[in-house]
Amino acid sequence: MKPLHREMQAELVALTHRWLERAERWCGQPLAPVEIRFDLQGAAAGQYRAFPLPCIRYNMAVAAAQFETFRSQTPPHEVAHHVVAQLHGERGVKPHGKEWWAVMNAFGVAPRRCHEFDLDGVPVRRQRRFRYRCACREHELSATRHNRVRRGRARYFCRACGEALKPA
Repeated sequence: MKPLHREMQAELVALTHRWLERAERWCGQPLAPVEIRFDLQGAAAGQYRAFPLPCIRYNMAVAAAQFETFRSQTPPHEVAHHVVAQLHGERGVKPHGKEWWAVMNAFGVAPRRCHEFDLDGVPVRRQRRFRYRCACREHELSATRHNRVRRGRARYFCRACGEALKPA
């Protein structure tokens, strides 16, 4: 990894810890420690996982492409997910629901669900799409979902008509 990436990583770790401290002051209680990793790939700038242990993952290719914007938006976004998971648990709470919006507003950061980074030059993996049908229209499922259906591990239903999706 380039030295510049190591400097960026160090800055992102420090920023993340500052947002975590701010979050603890805001919610008035200590939060569980969070592992910070730099192994995310694809189009996502960051990711929060609550289980098995809290973890924030950053995408260094996206960070390097637009570091100033990344550093101002992504750490508070991911820390807000951690706050919501700690205060409300994972069940019954939407990832970018009202609880997450409240934390982002308390942070003074615009609550954007998705980033708007220019991903030119960032390696992005695209999954193959598979056509499925229901009673009212055609759908596209990702390779991951298609394989789950094929192996009998999942069924997907149309939100409009409620019918199970079948390969087209």
